[in-house]
Amino acid sequence: MKRIISVSFLALFCALAAIRAEQPDPHQVGVLDEKVSRLSAQVDDLQFQQQQMKKDIERLQAEVQDARRAAGGVAPTDLKALEDRIAAVDAARQADKKAIIDQLAKELAGTGKAPKPEPTTTGGKDHVVQKGETLTTIAKAAGVSVAELKKANDLTGDEIKVGQKLVIPK
Repeated sequence: MKRIISVSFLALFCALAAIRAEQPDPHQVGVLDEKVSRLSAQVDDLQFQQQQMKKDIERLQAEVQDARRAAGGVAPTDLKALEDRIAAVDAARQADKKAIIDQLAKELAGTGKAPKPEPTTTGGKDHVVQKGETLTTIAKAAGVSVAELKKANDLTGDEIKVGQKLVIPK
């Protein structure tokens, strides 16, 4: 755009010089002088705006670089504080879990329904049920019968869940 205005400015300037050489009407020269003055002011304004935009772009680039540095640089003290807060929340969660289990045990004891006891280890080892496993596949892999596996874990049916802990009897 600056180039277009500069070319227009140059063309008007040449036209003005040619008209002055011919001794034209003073009114026509005045009109052309006014147009040249307006174009000159527009060029100055555009140059000022361009300088302002250049400064704004440099400022924004600096802000982006600062933001990138800040995003990647977490202080070790901040990480330690965050880890401590996570540990405190986890400890509170474990305490709440224990309190809830104790309260439920008391309530169940009051109703006469005792909670199902955890399987007792009879010298065997533990097994955590994985996805796709059944009592049959676990028993076969452990070298015991399904009935022995059920008895050792106080199971009445064949249903087990992923993540469930089973005792494998000897």
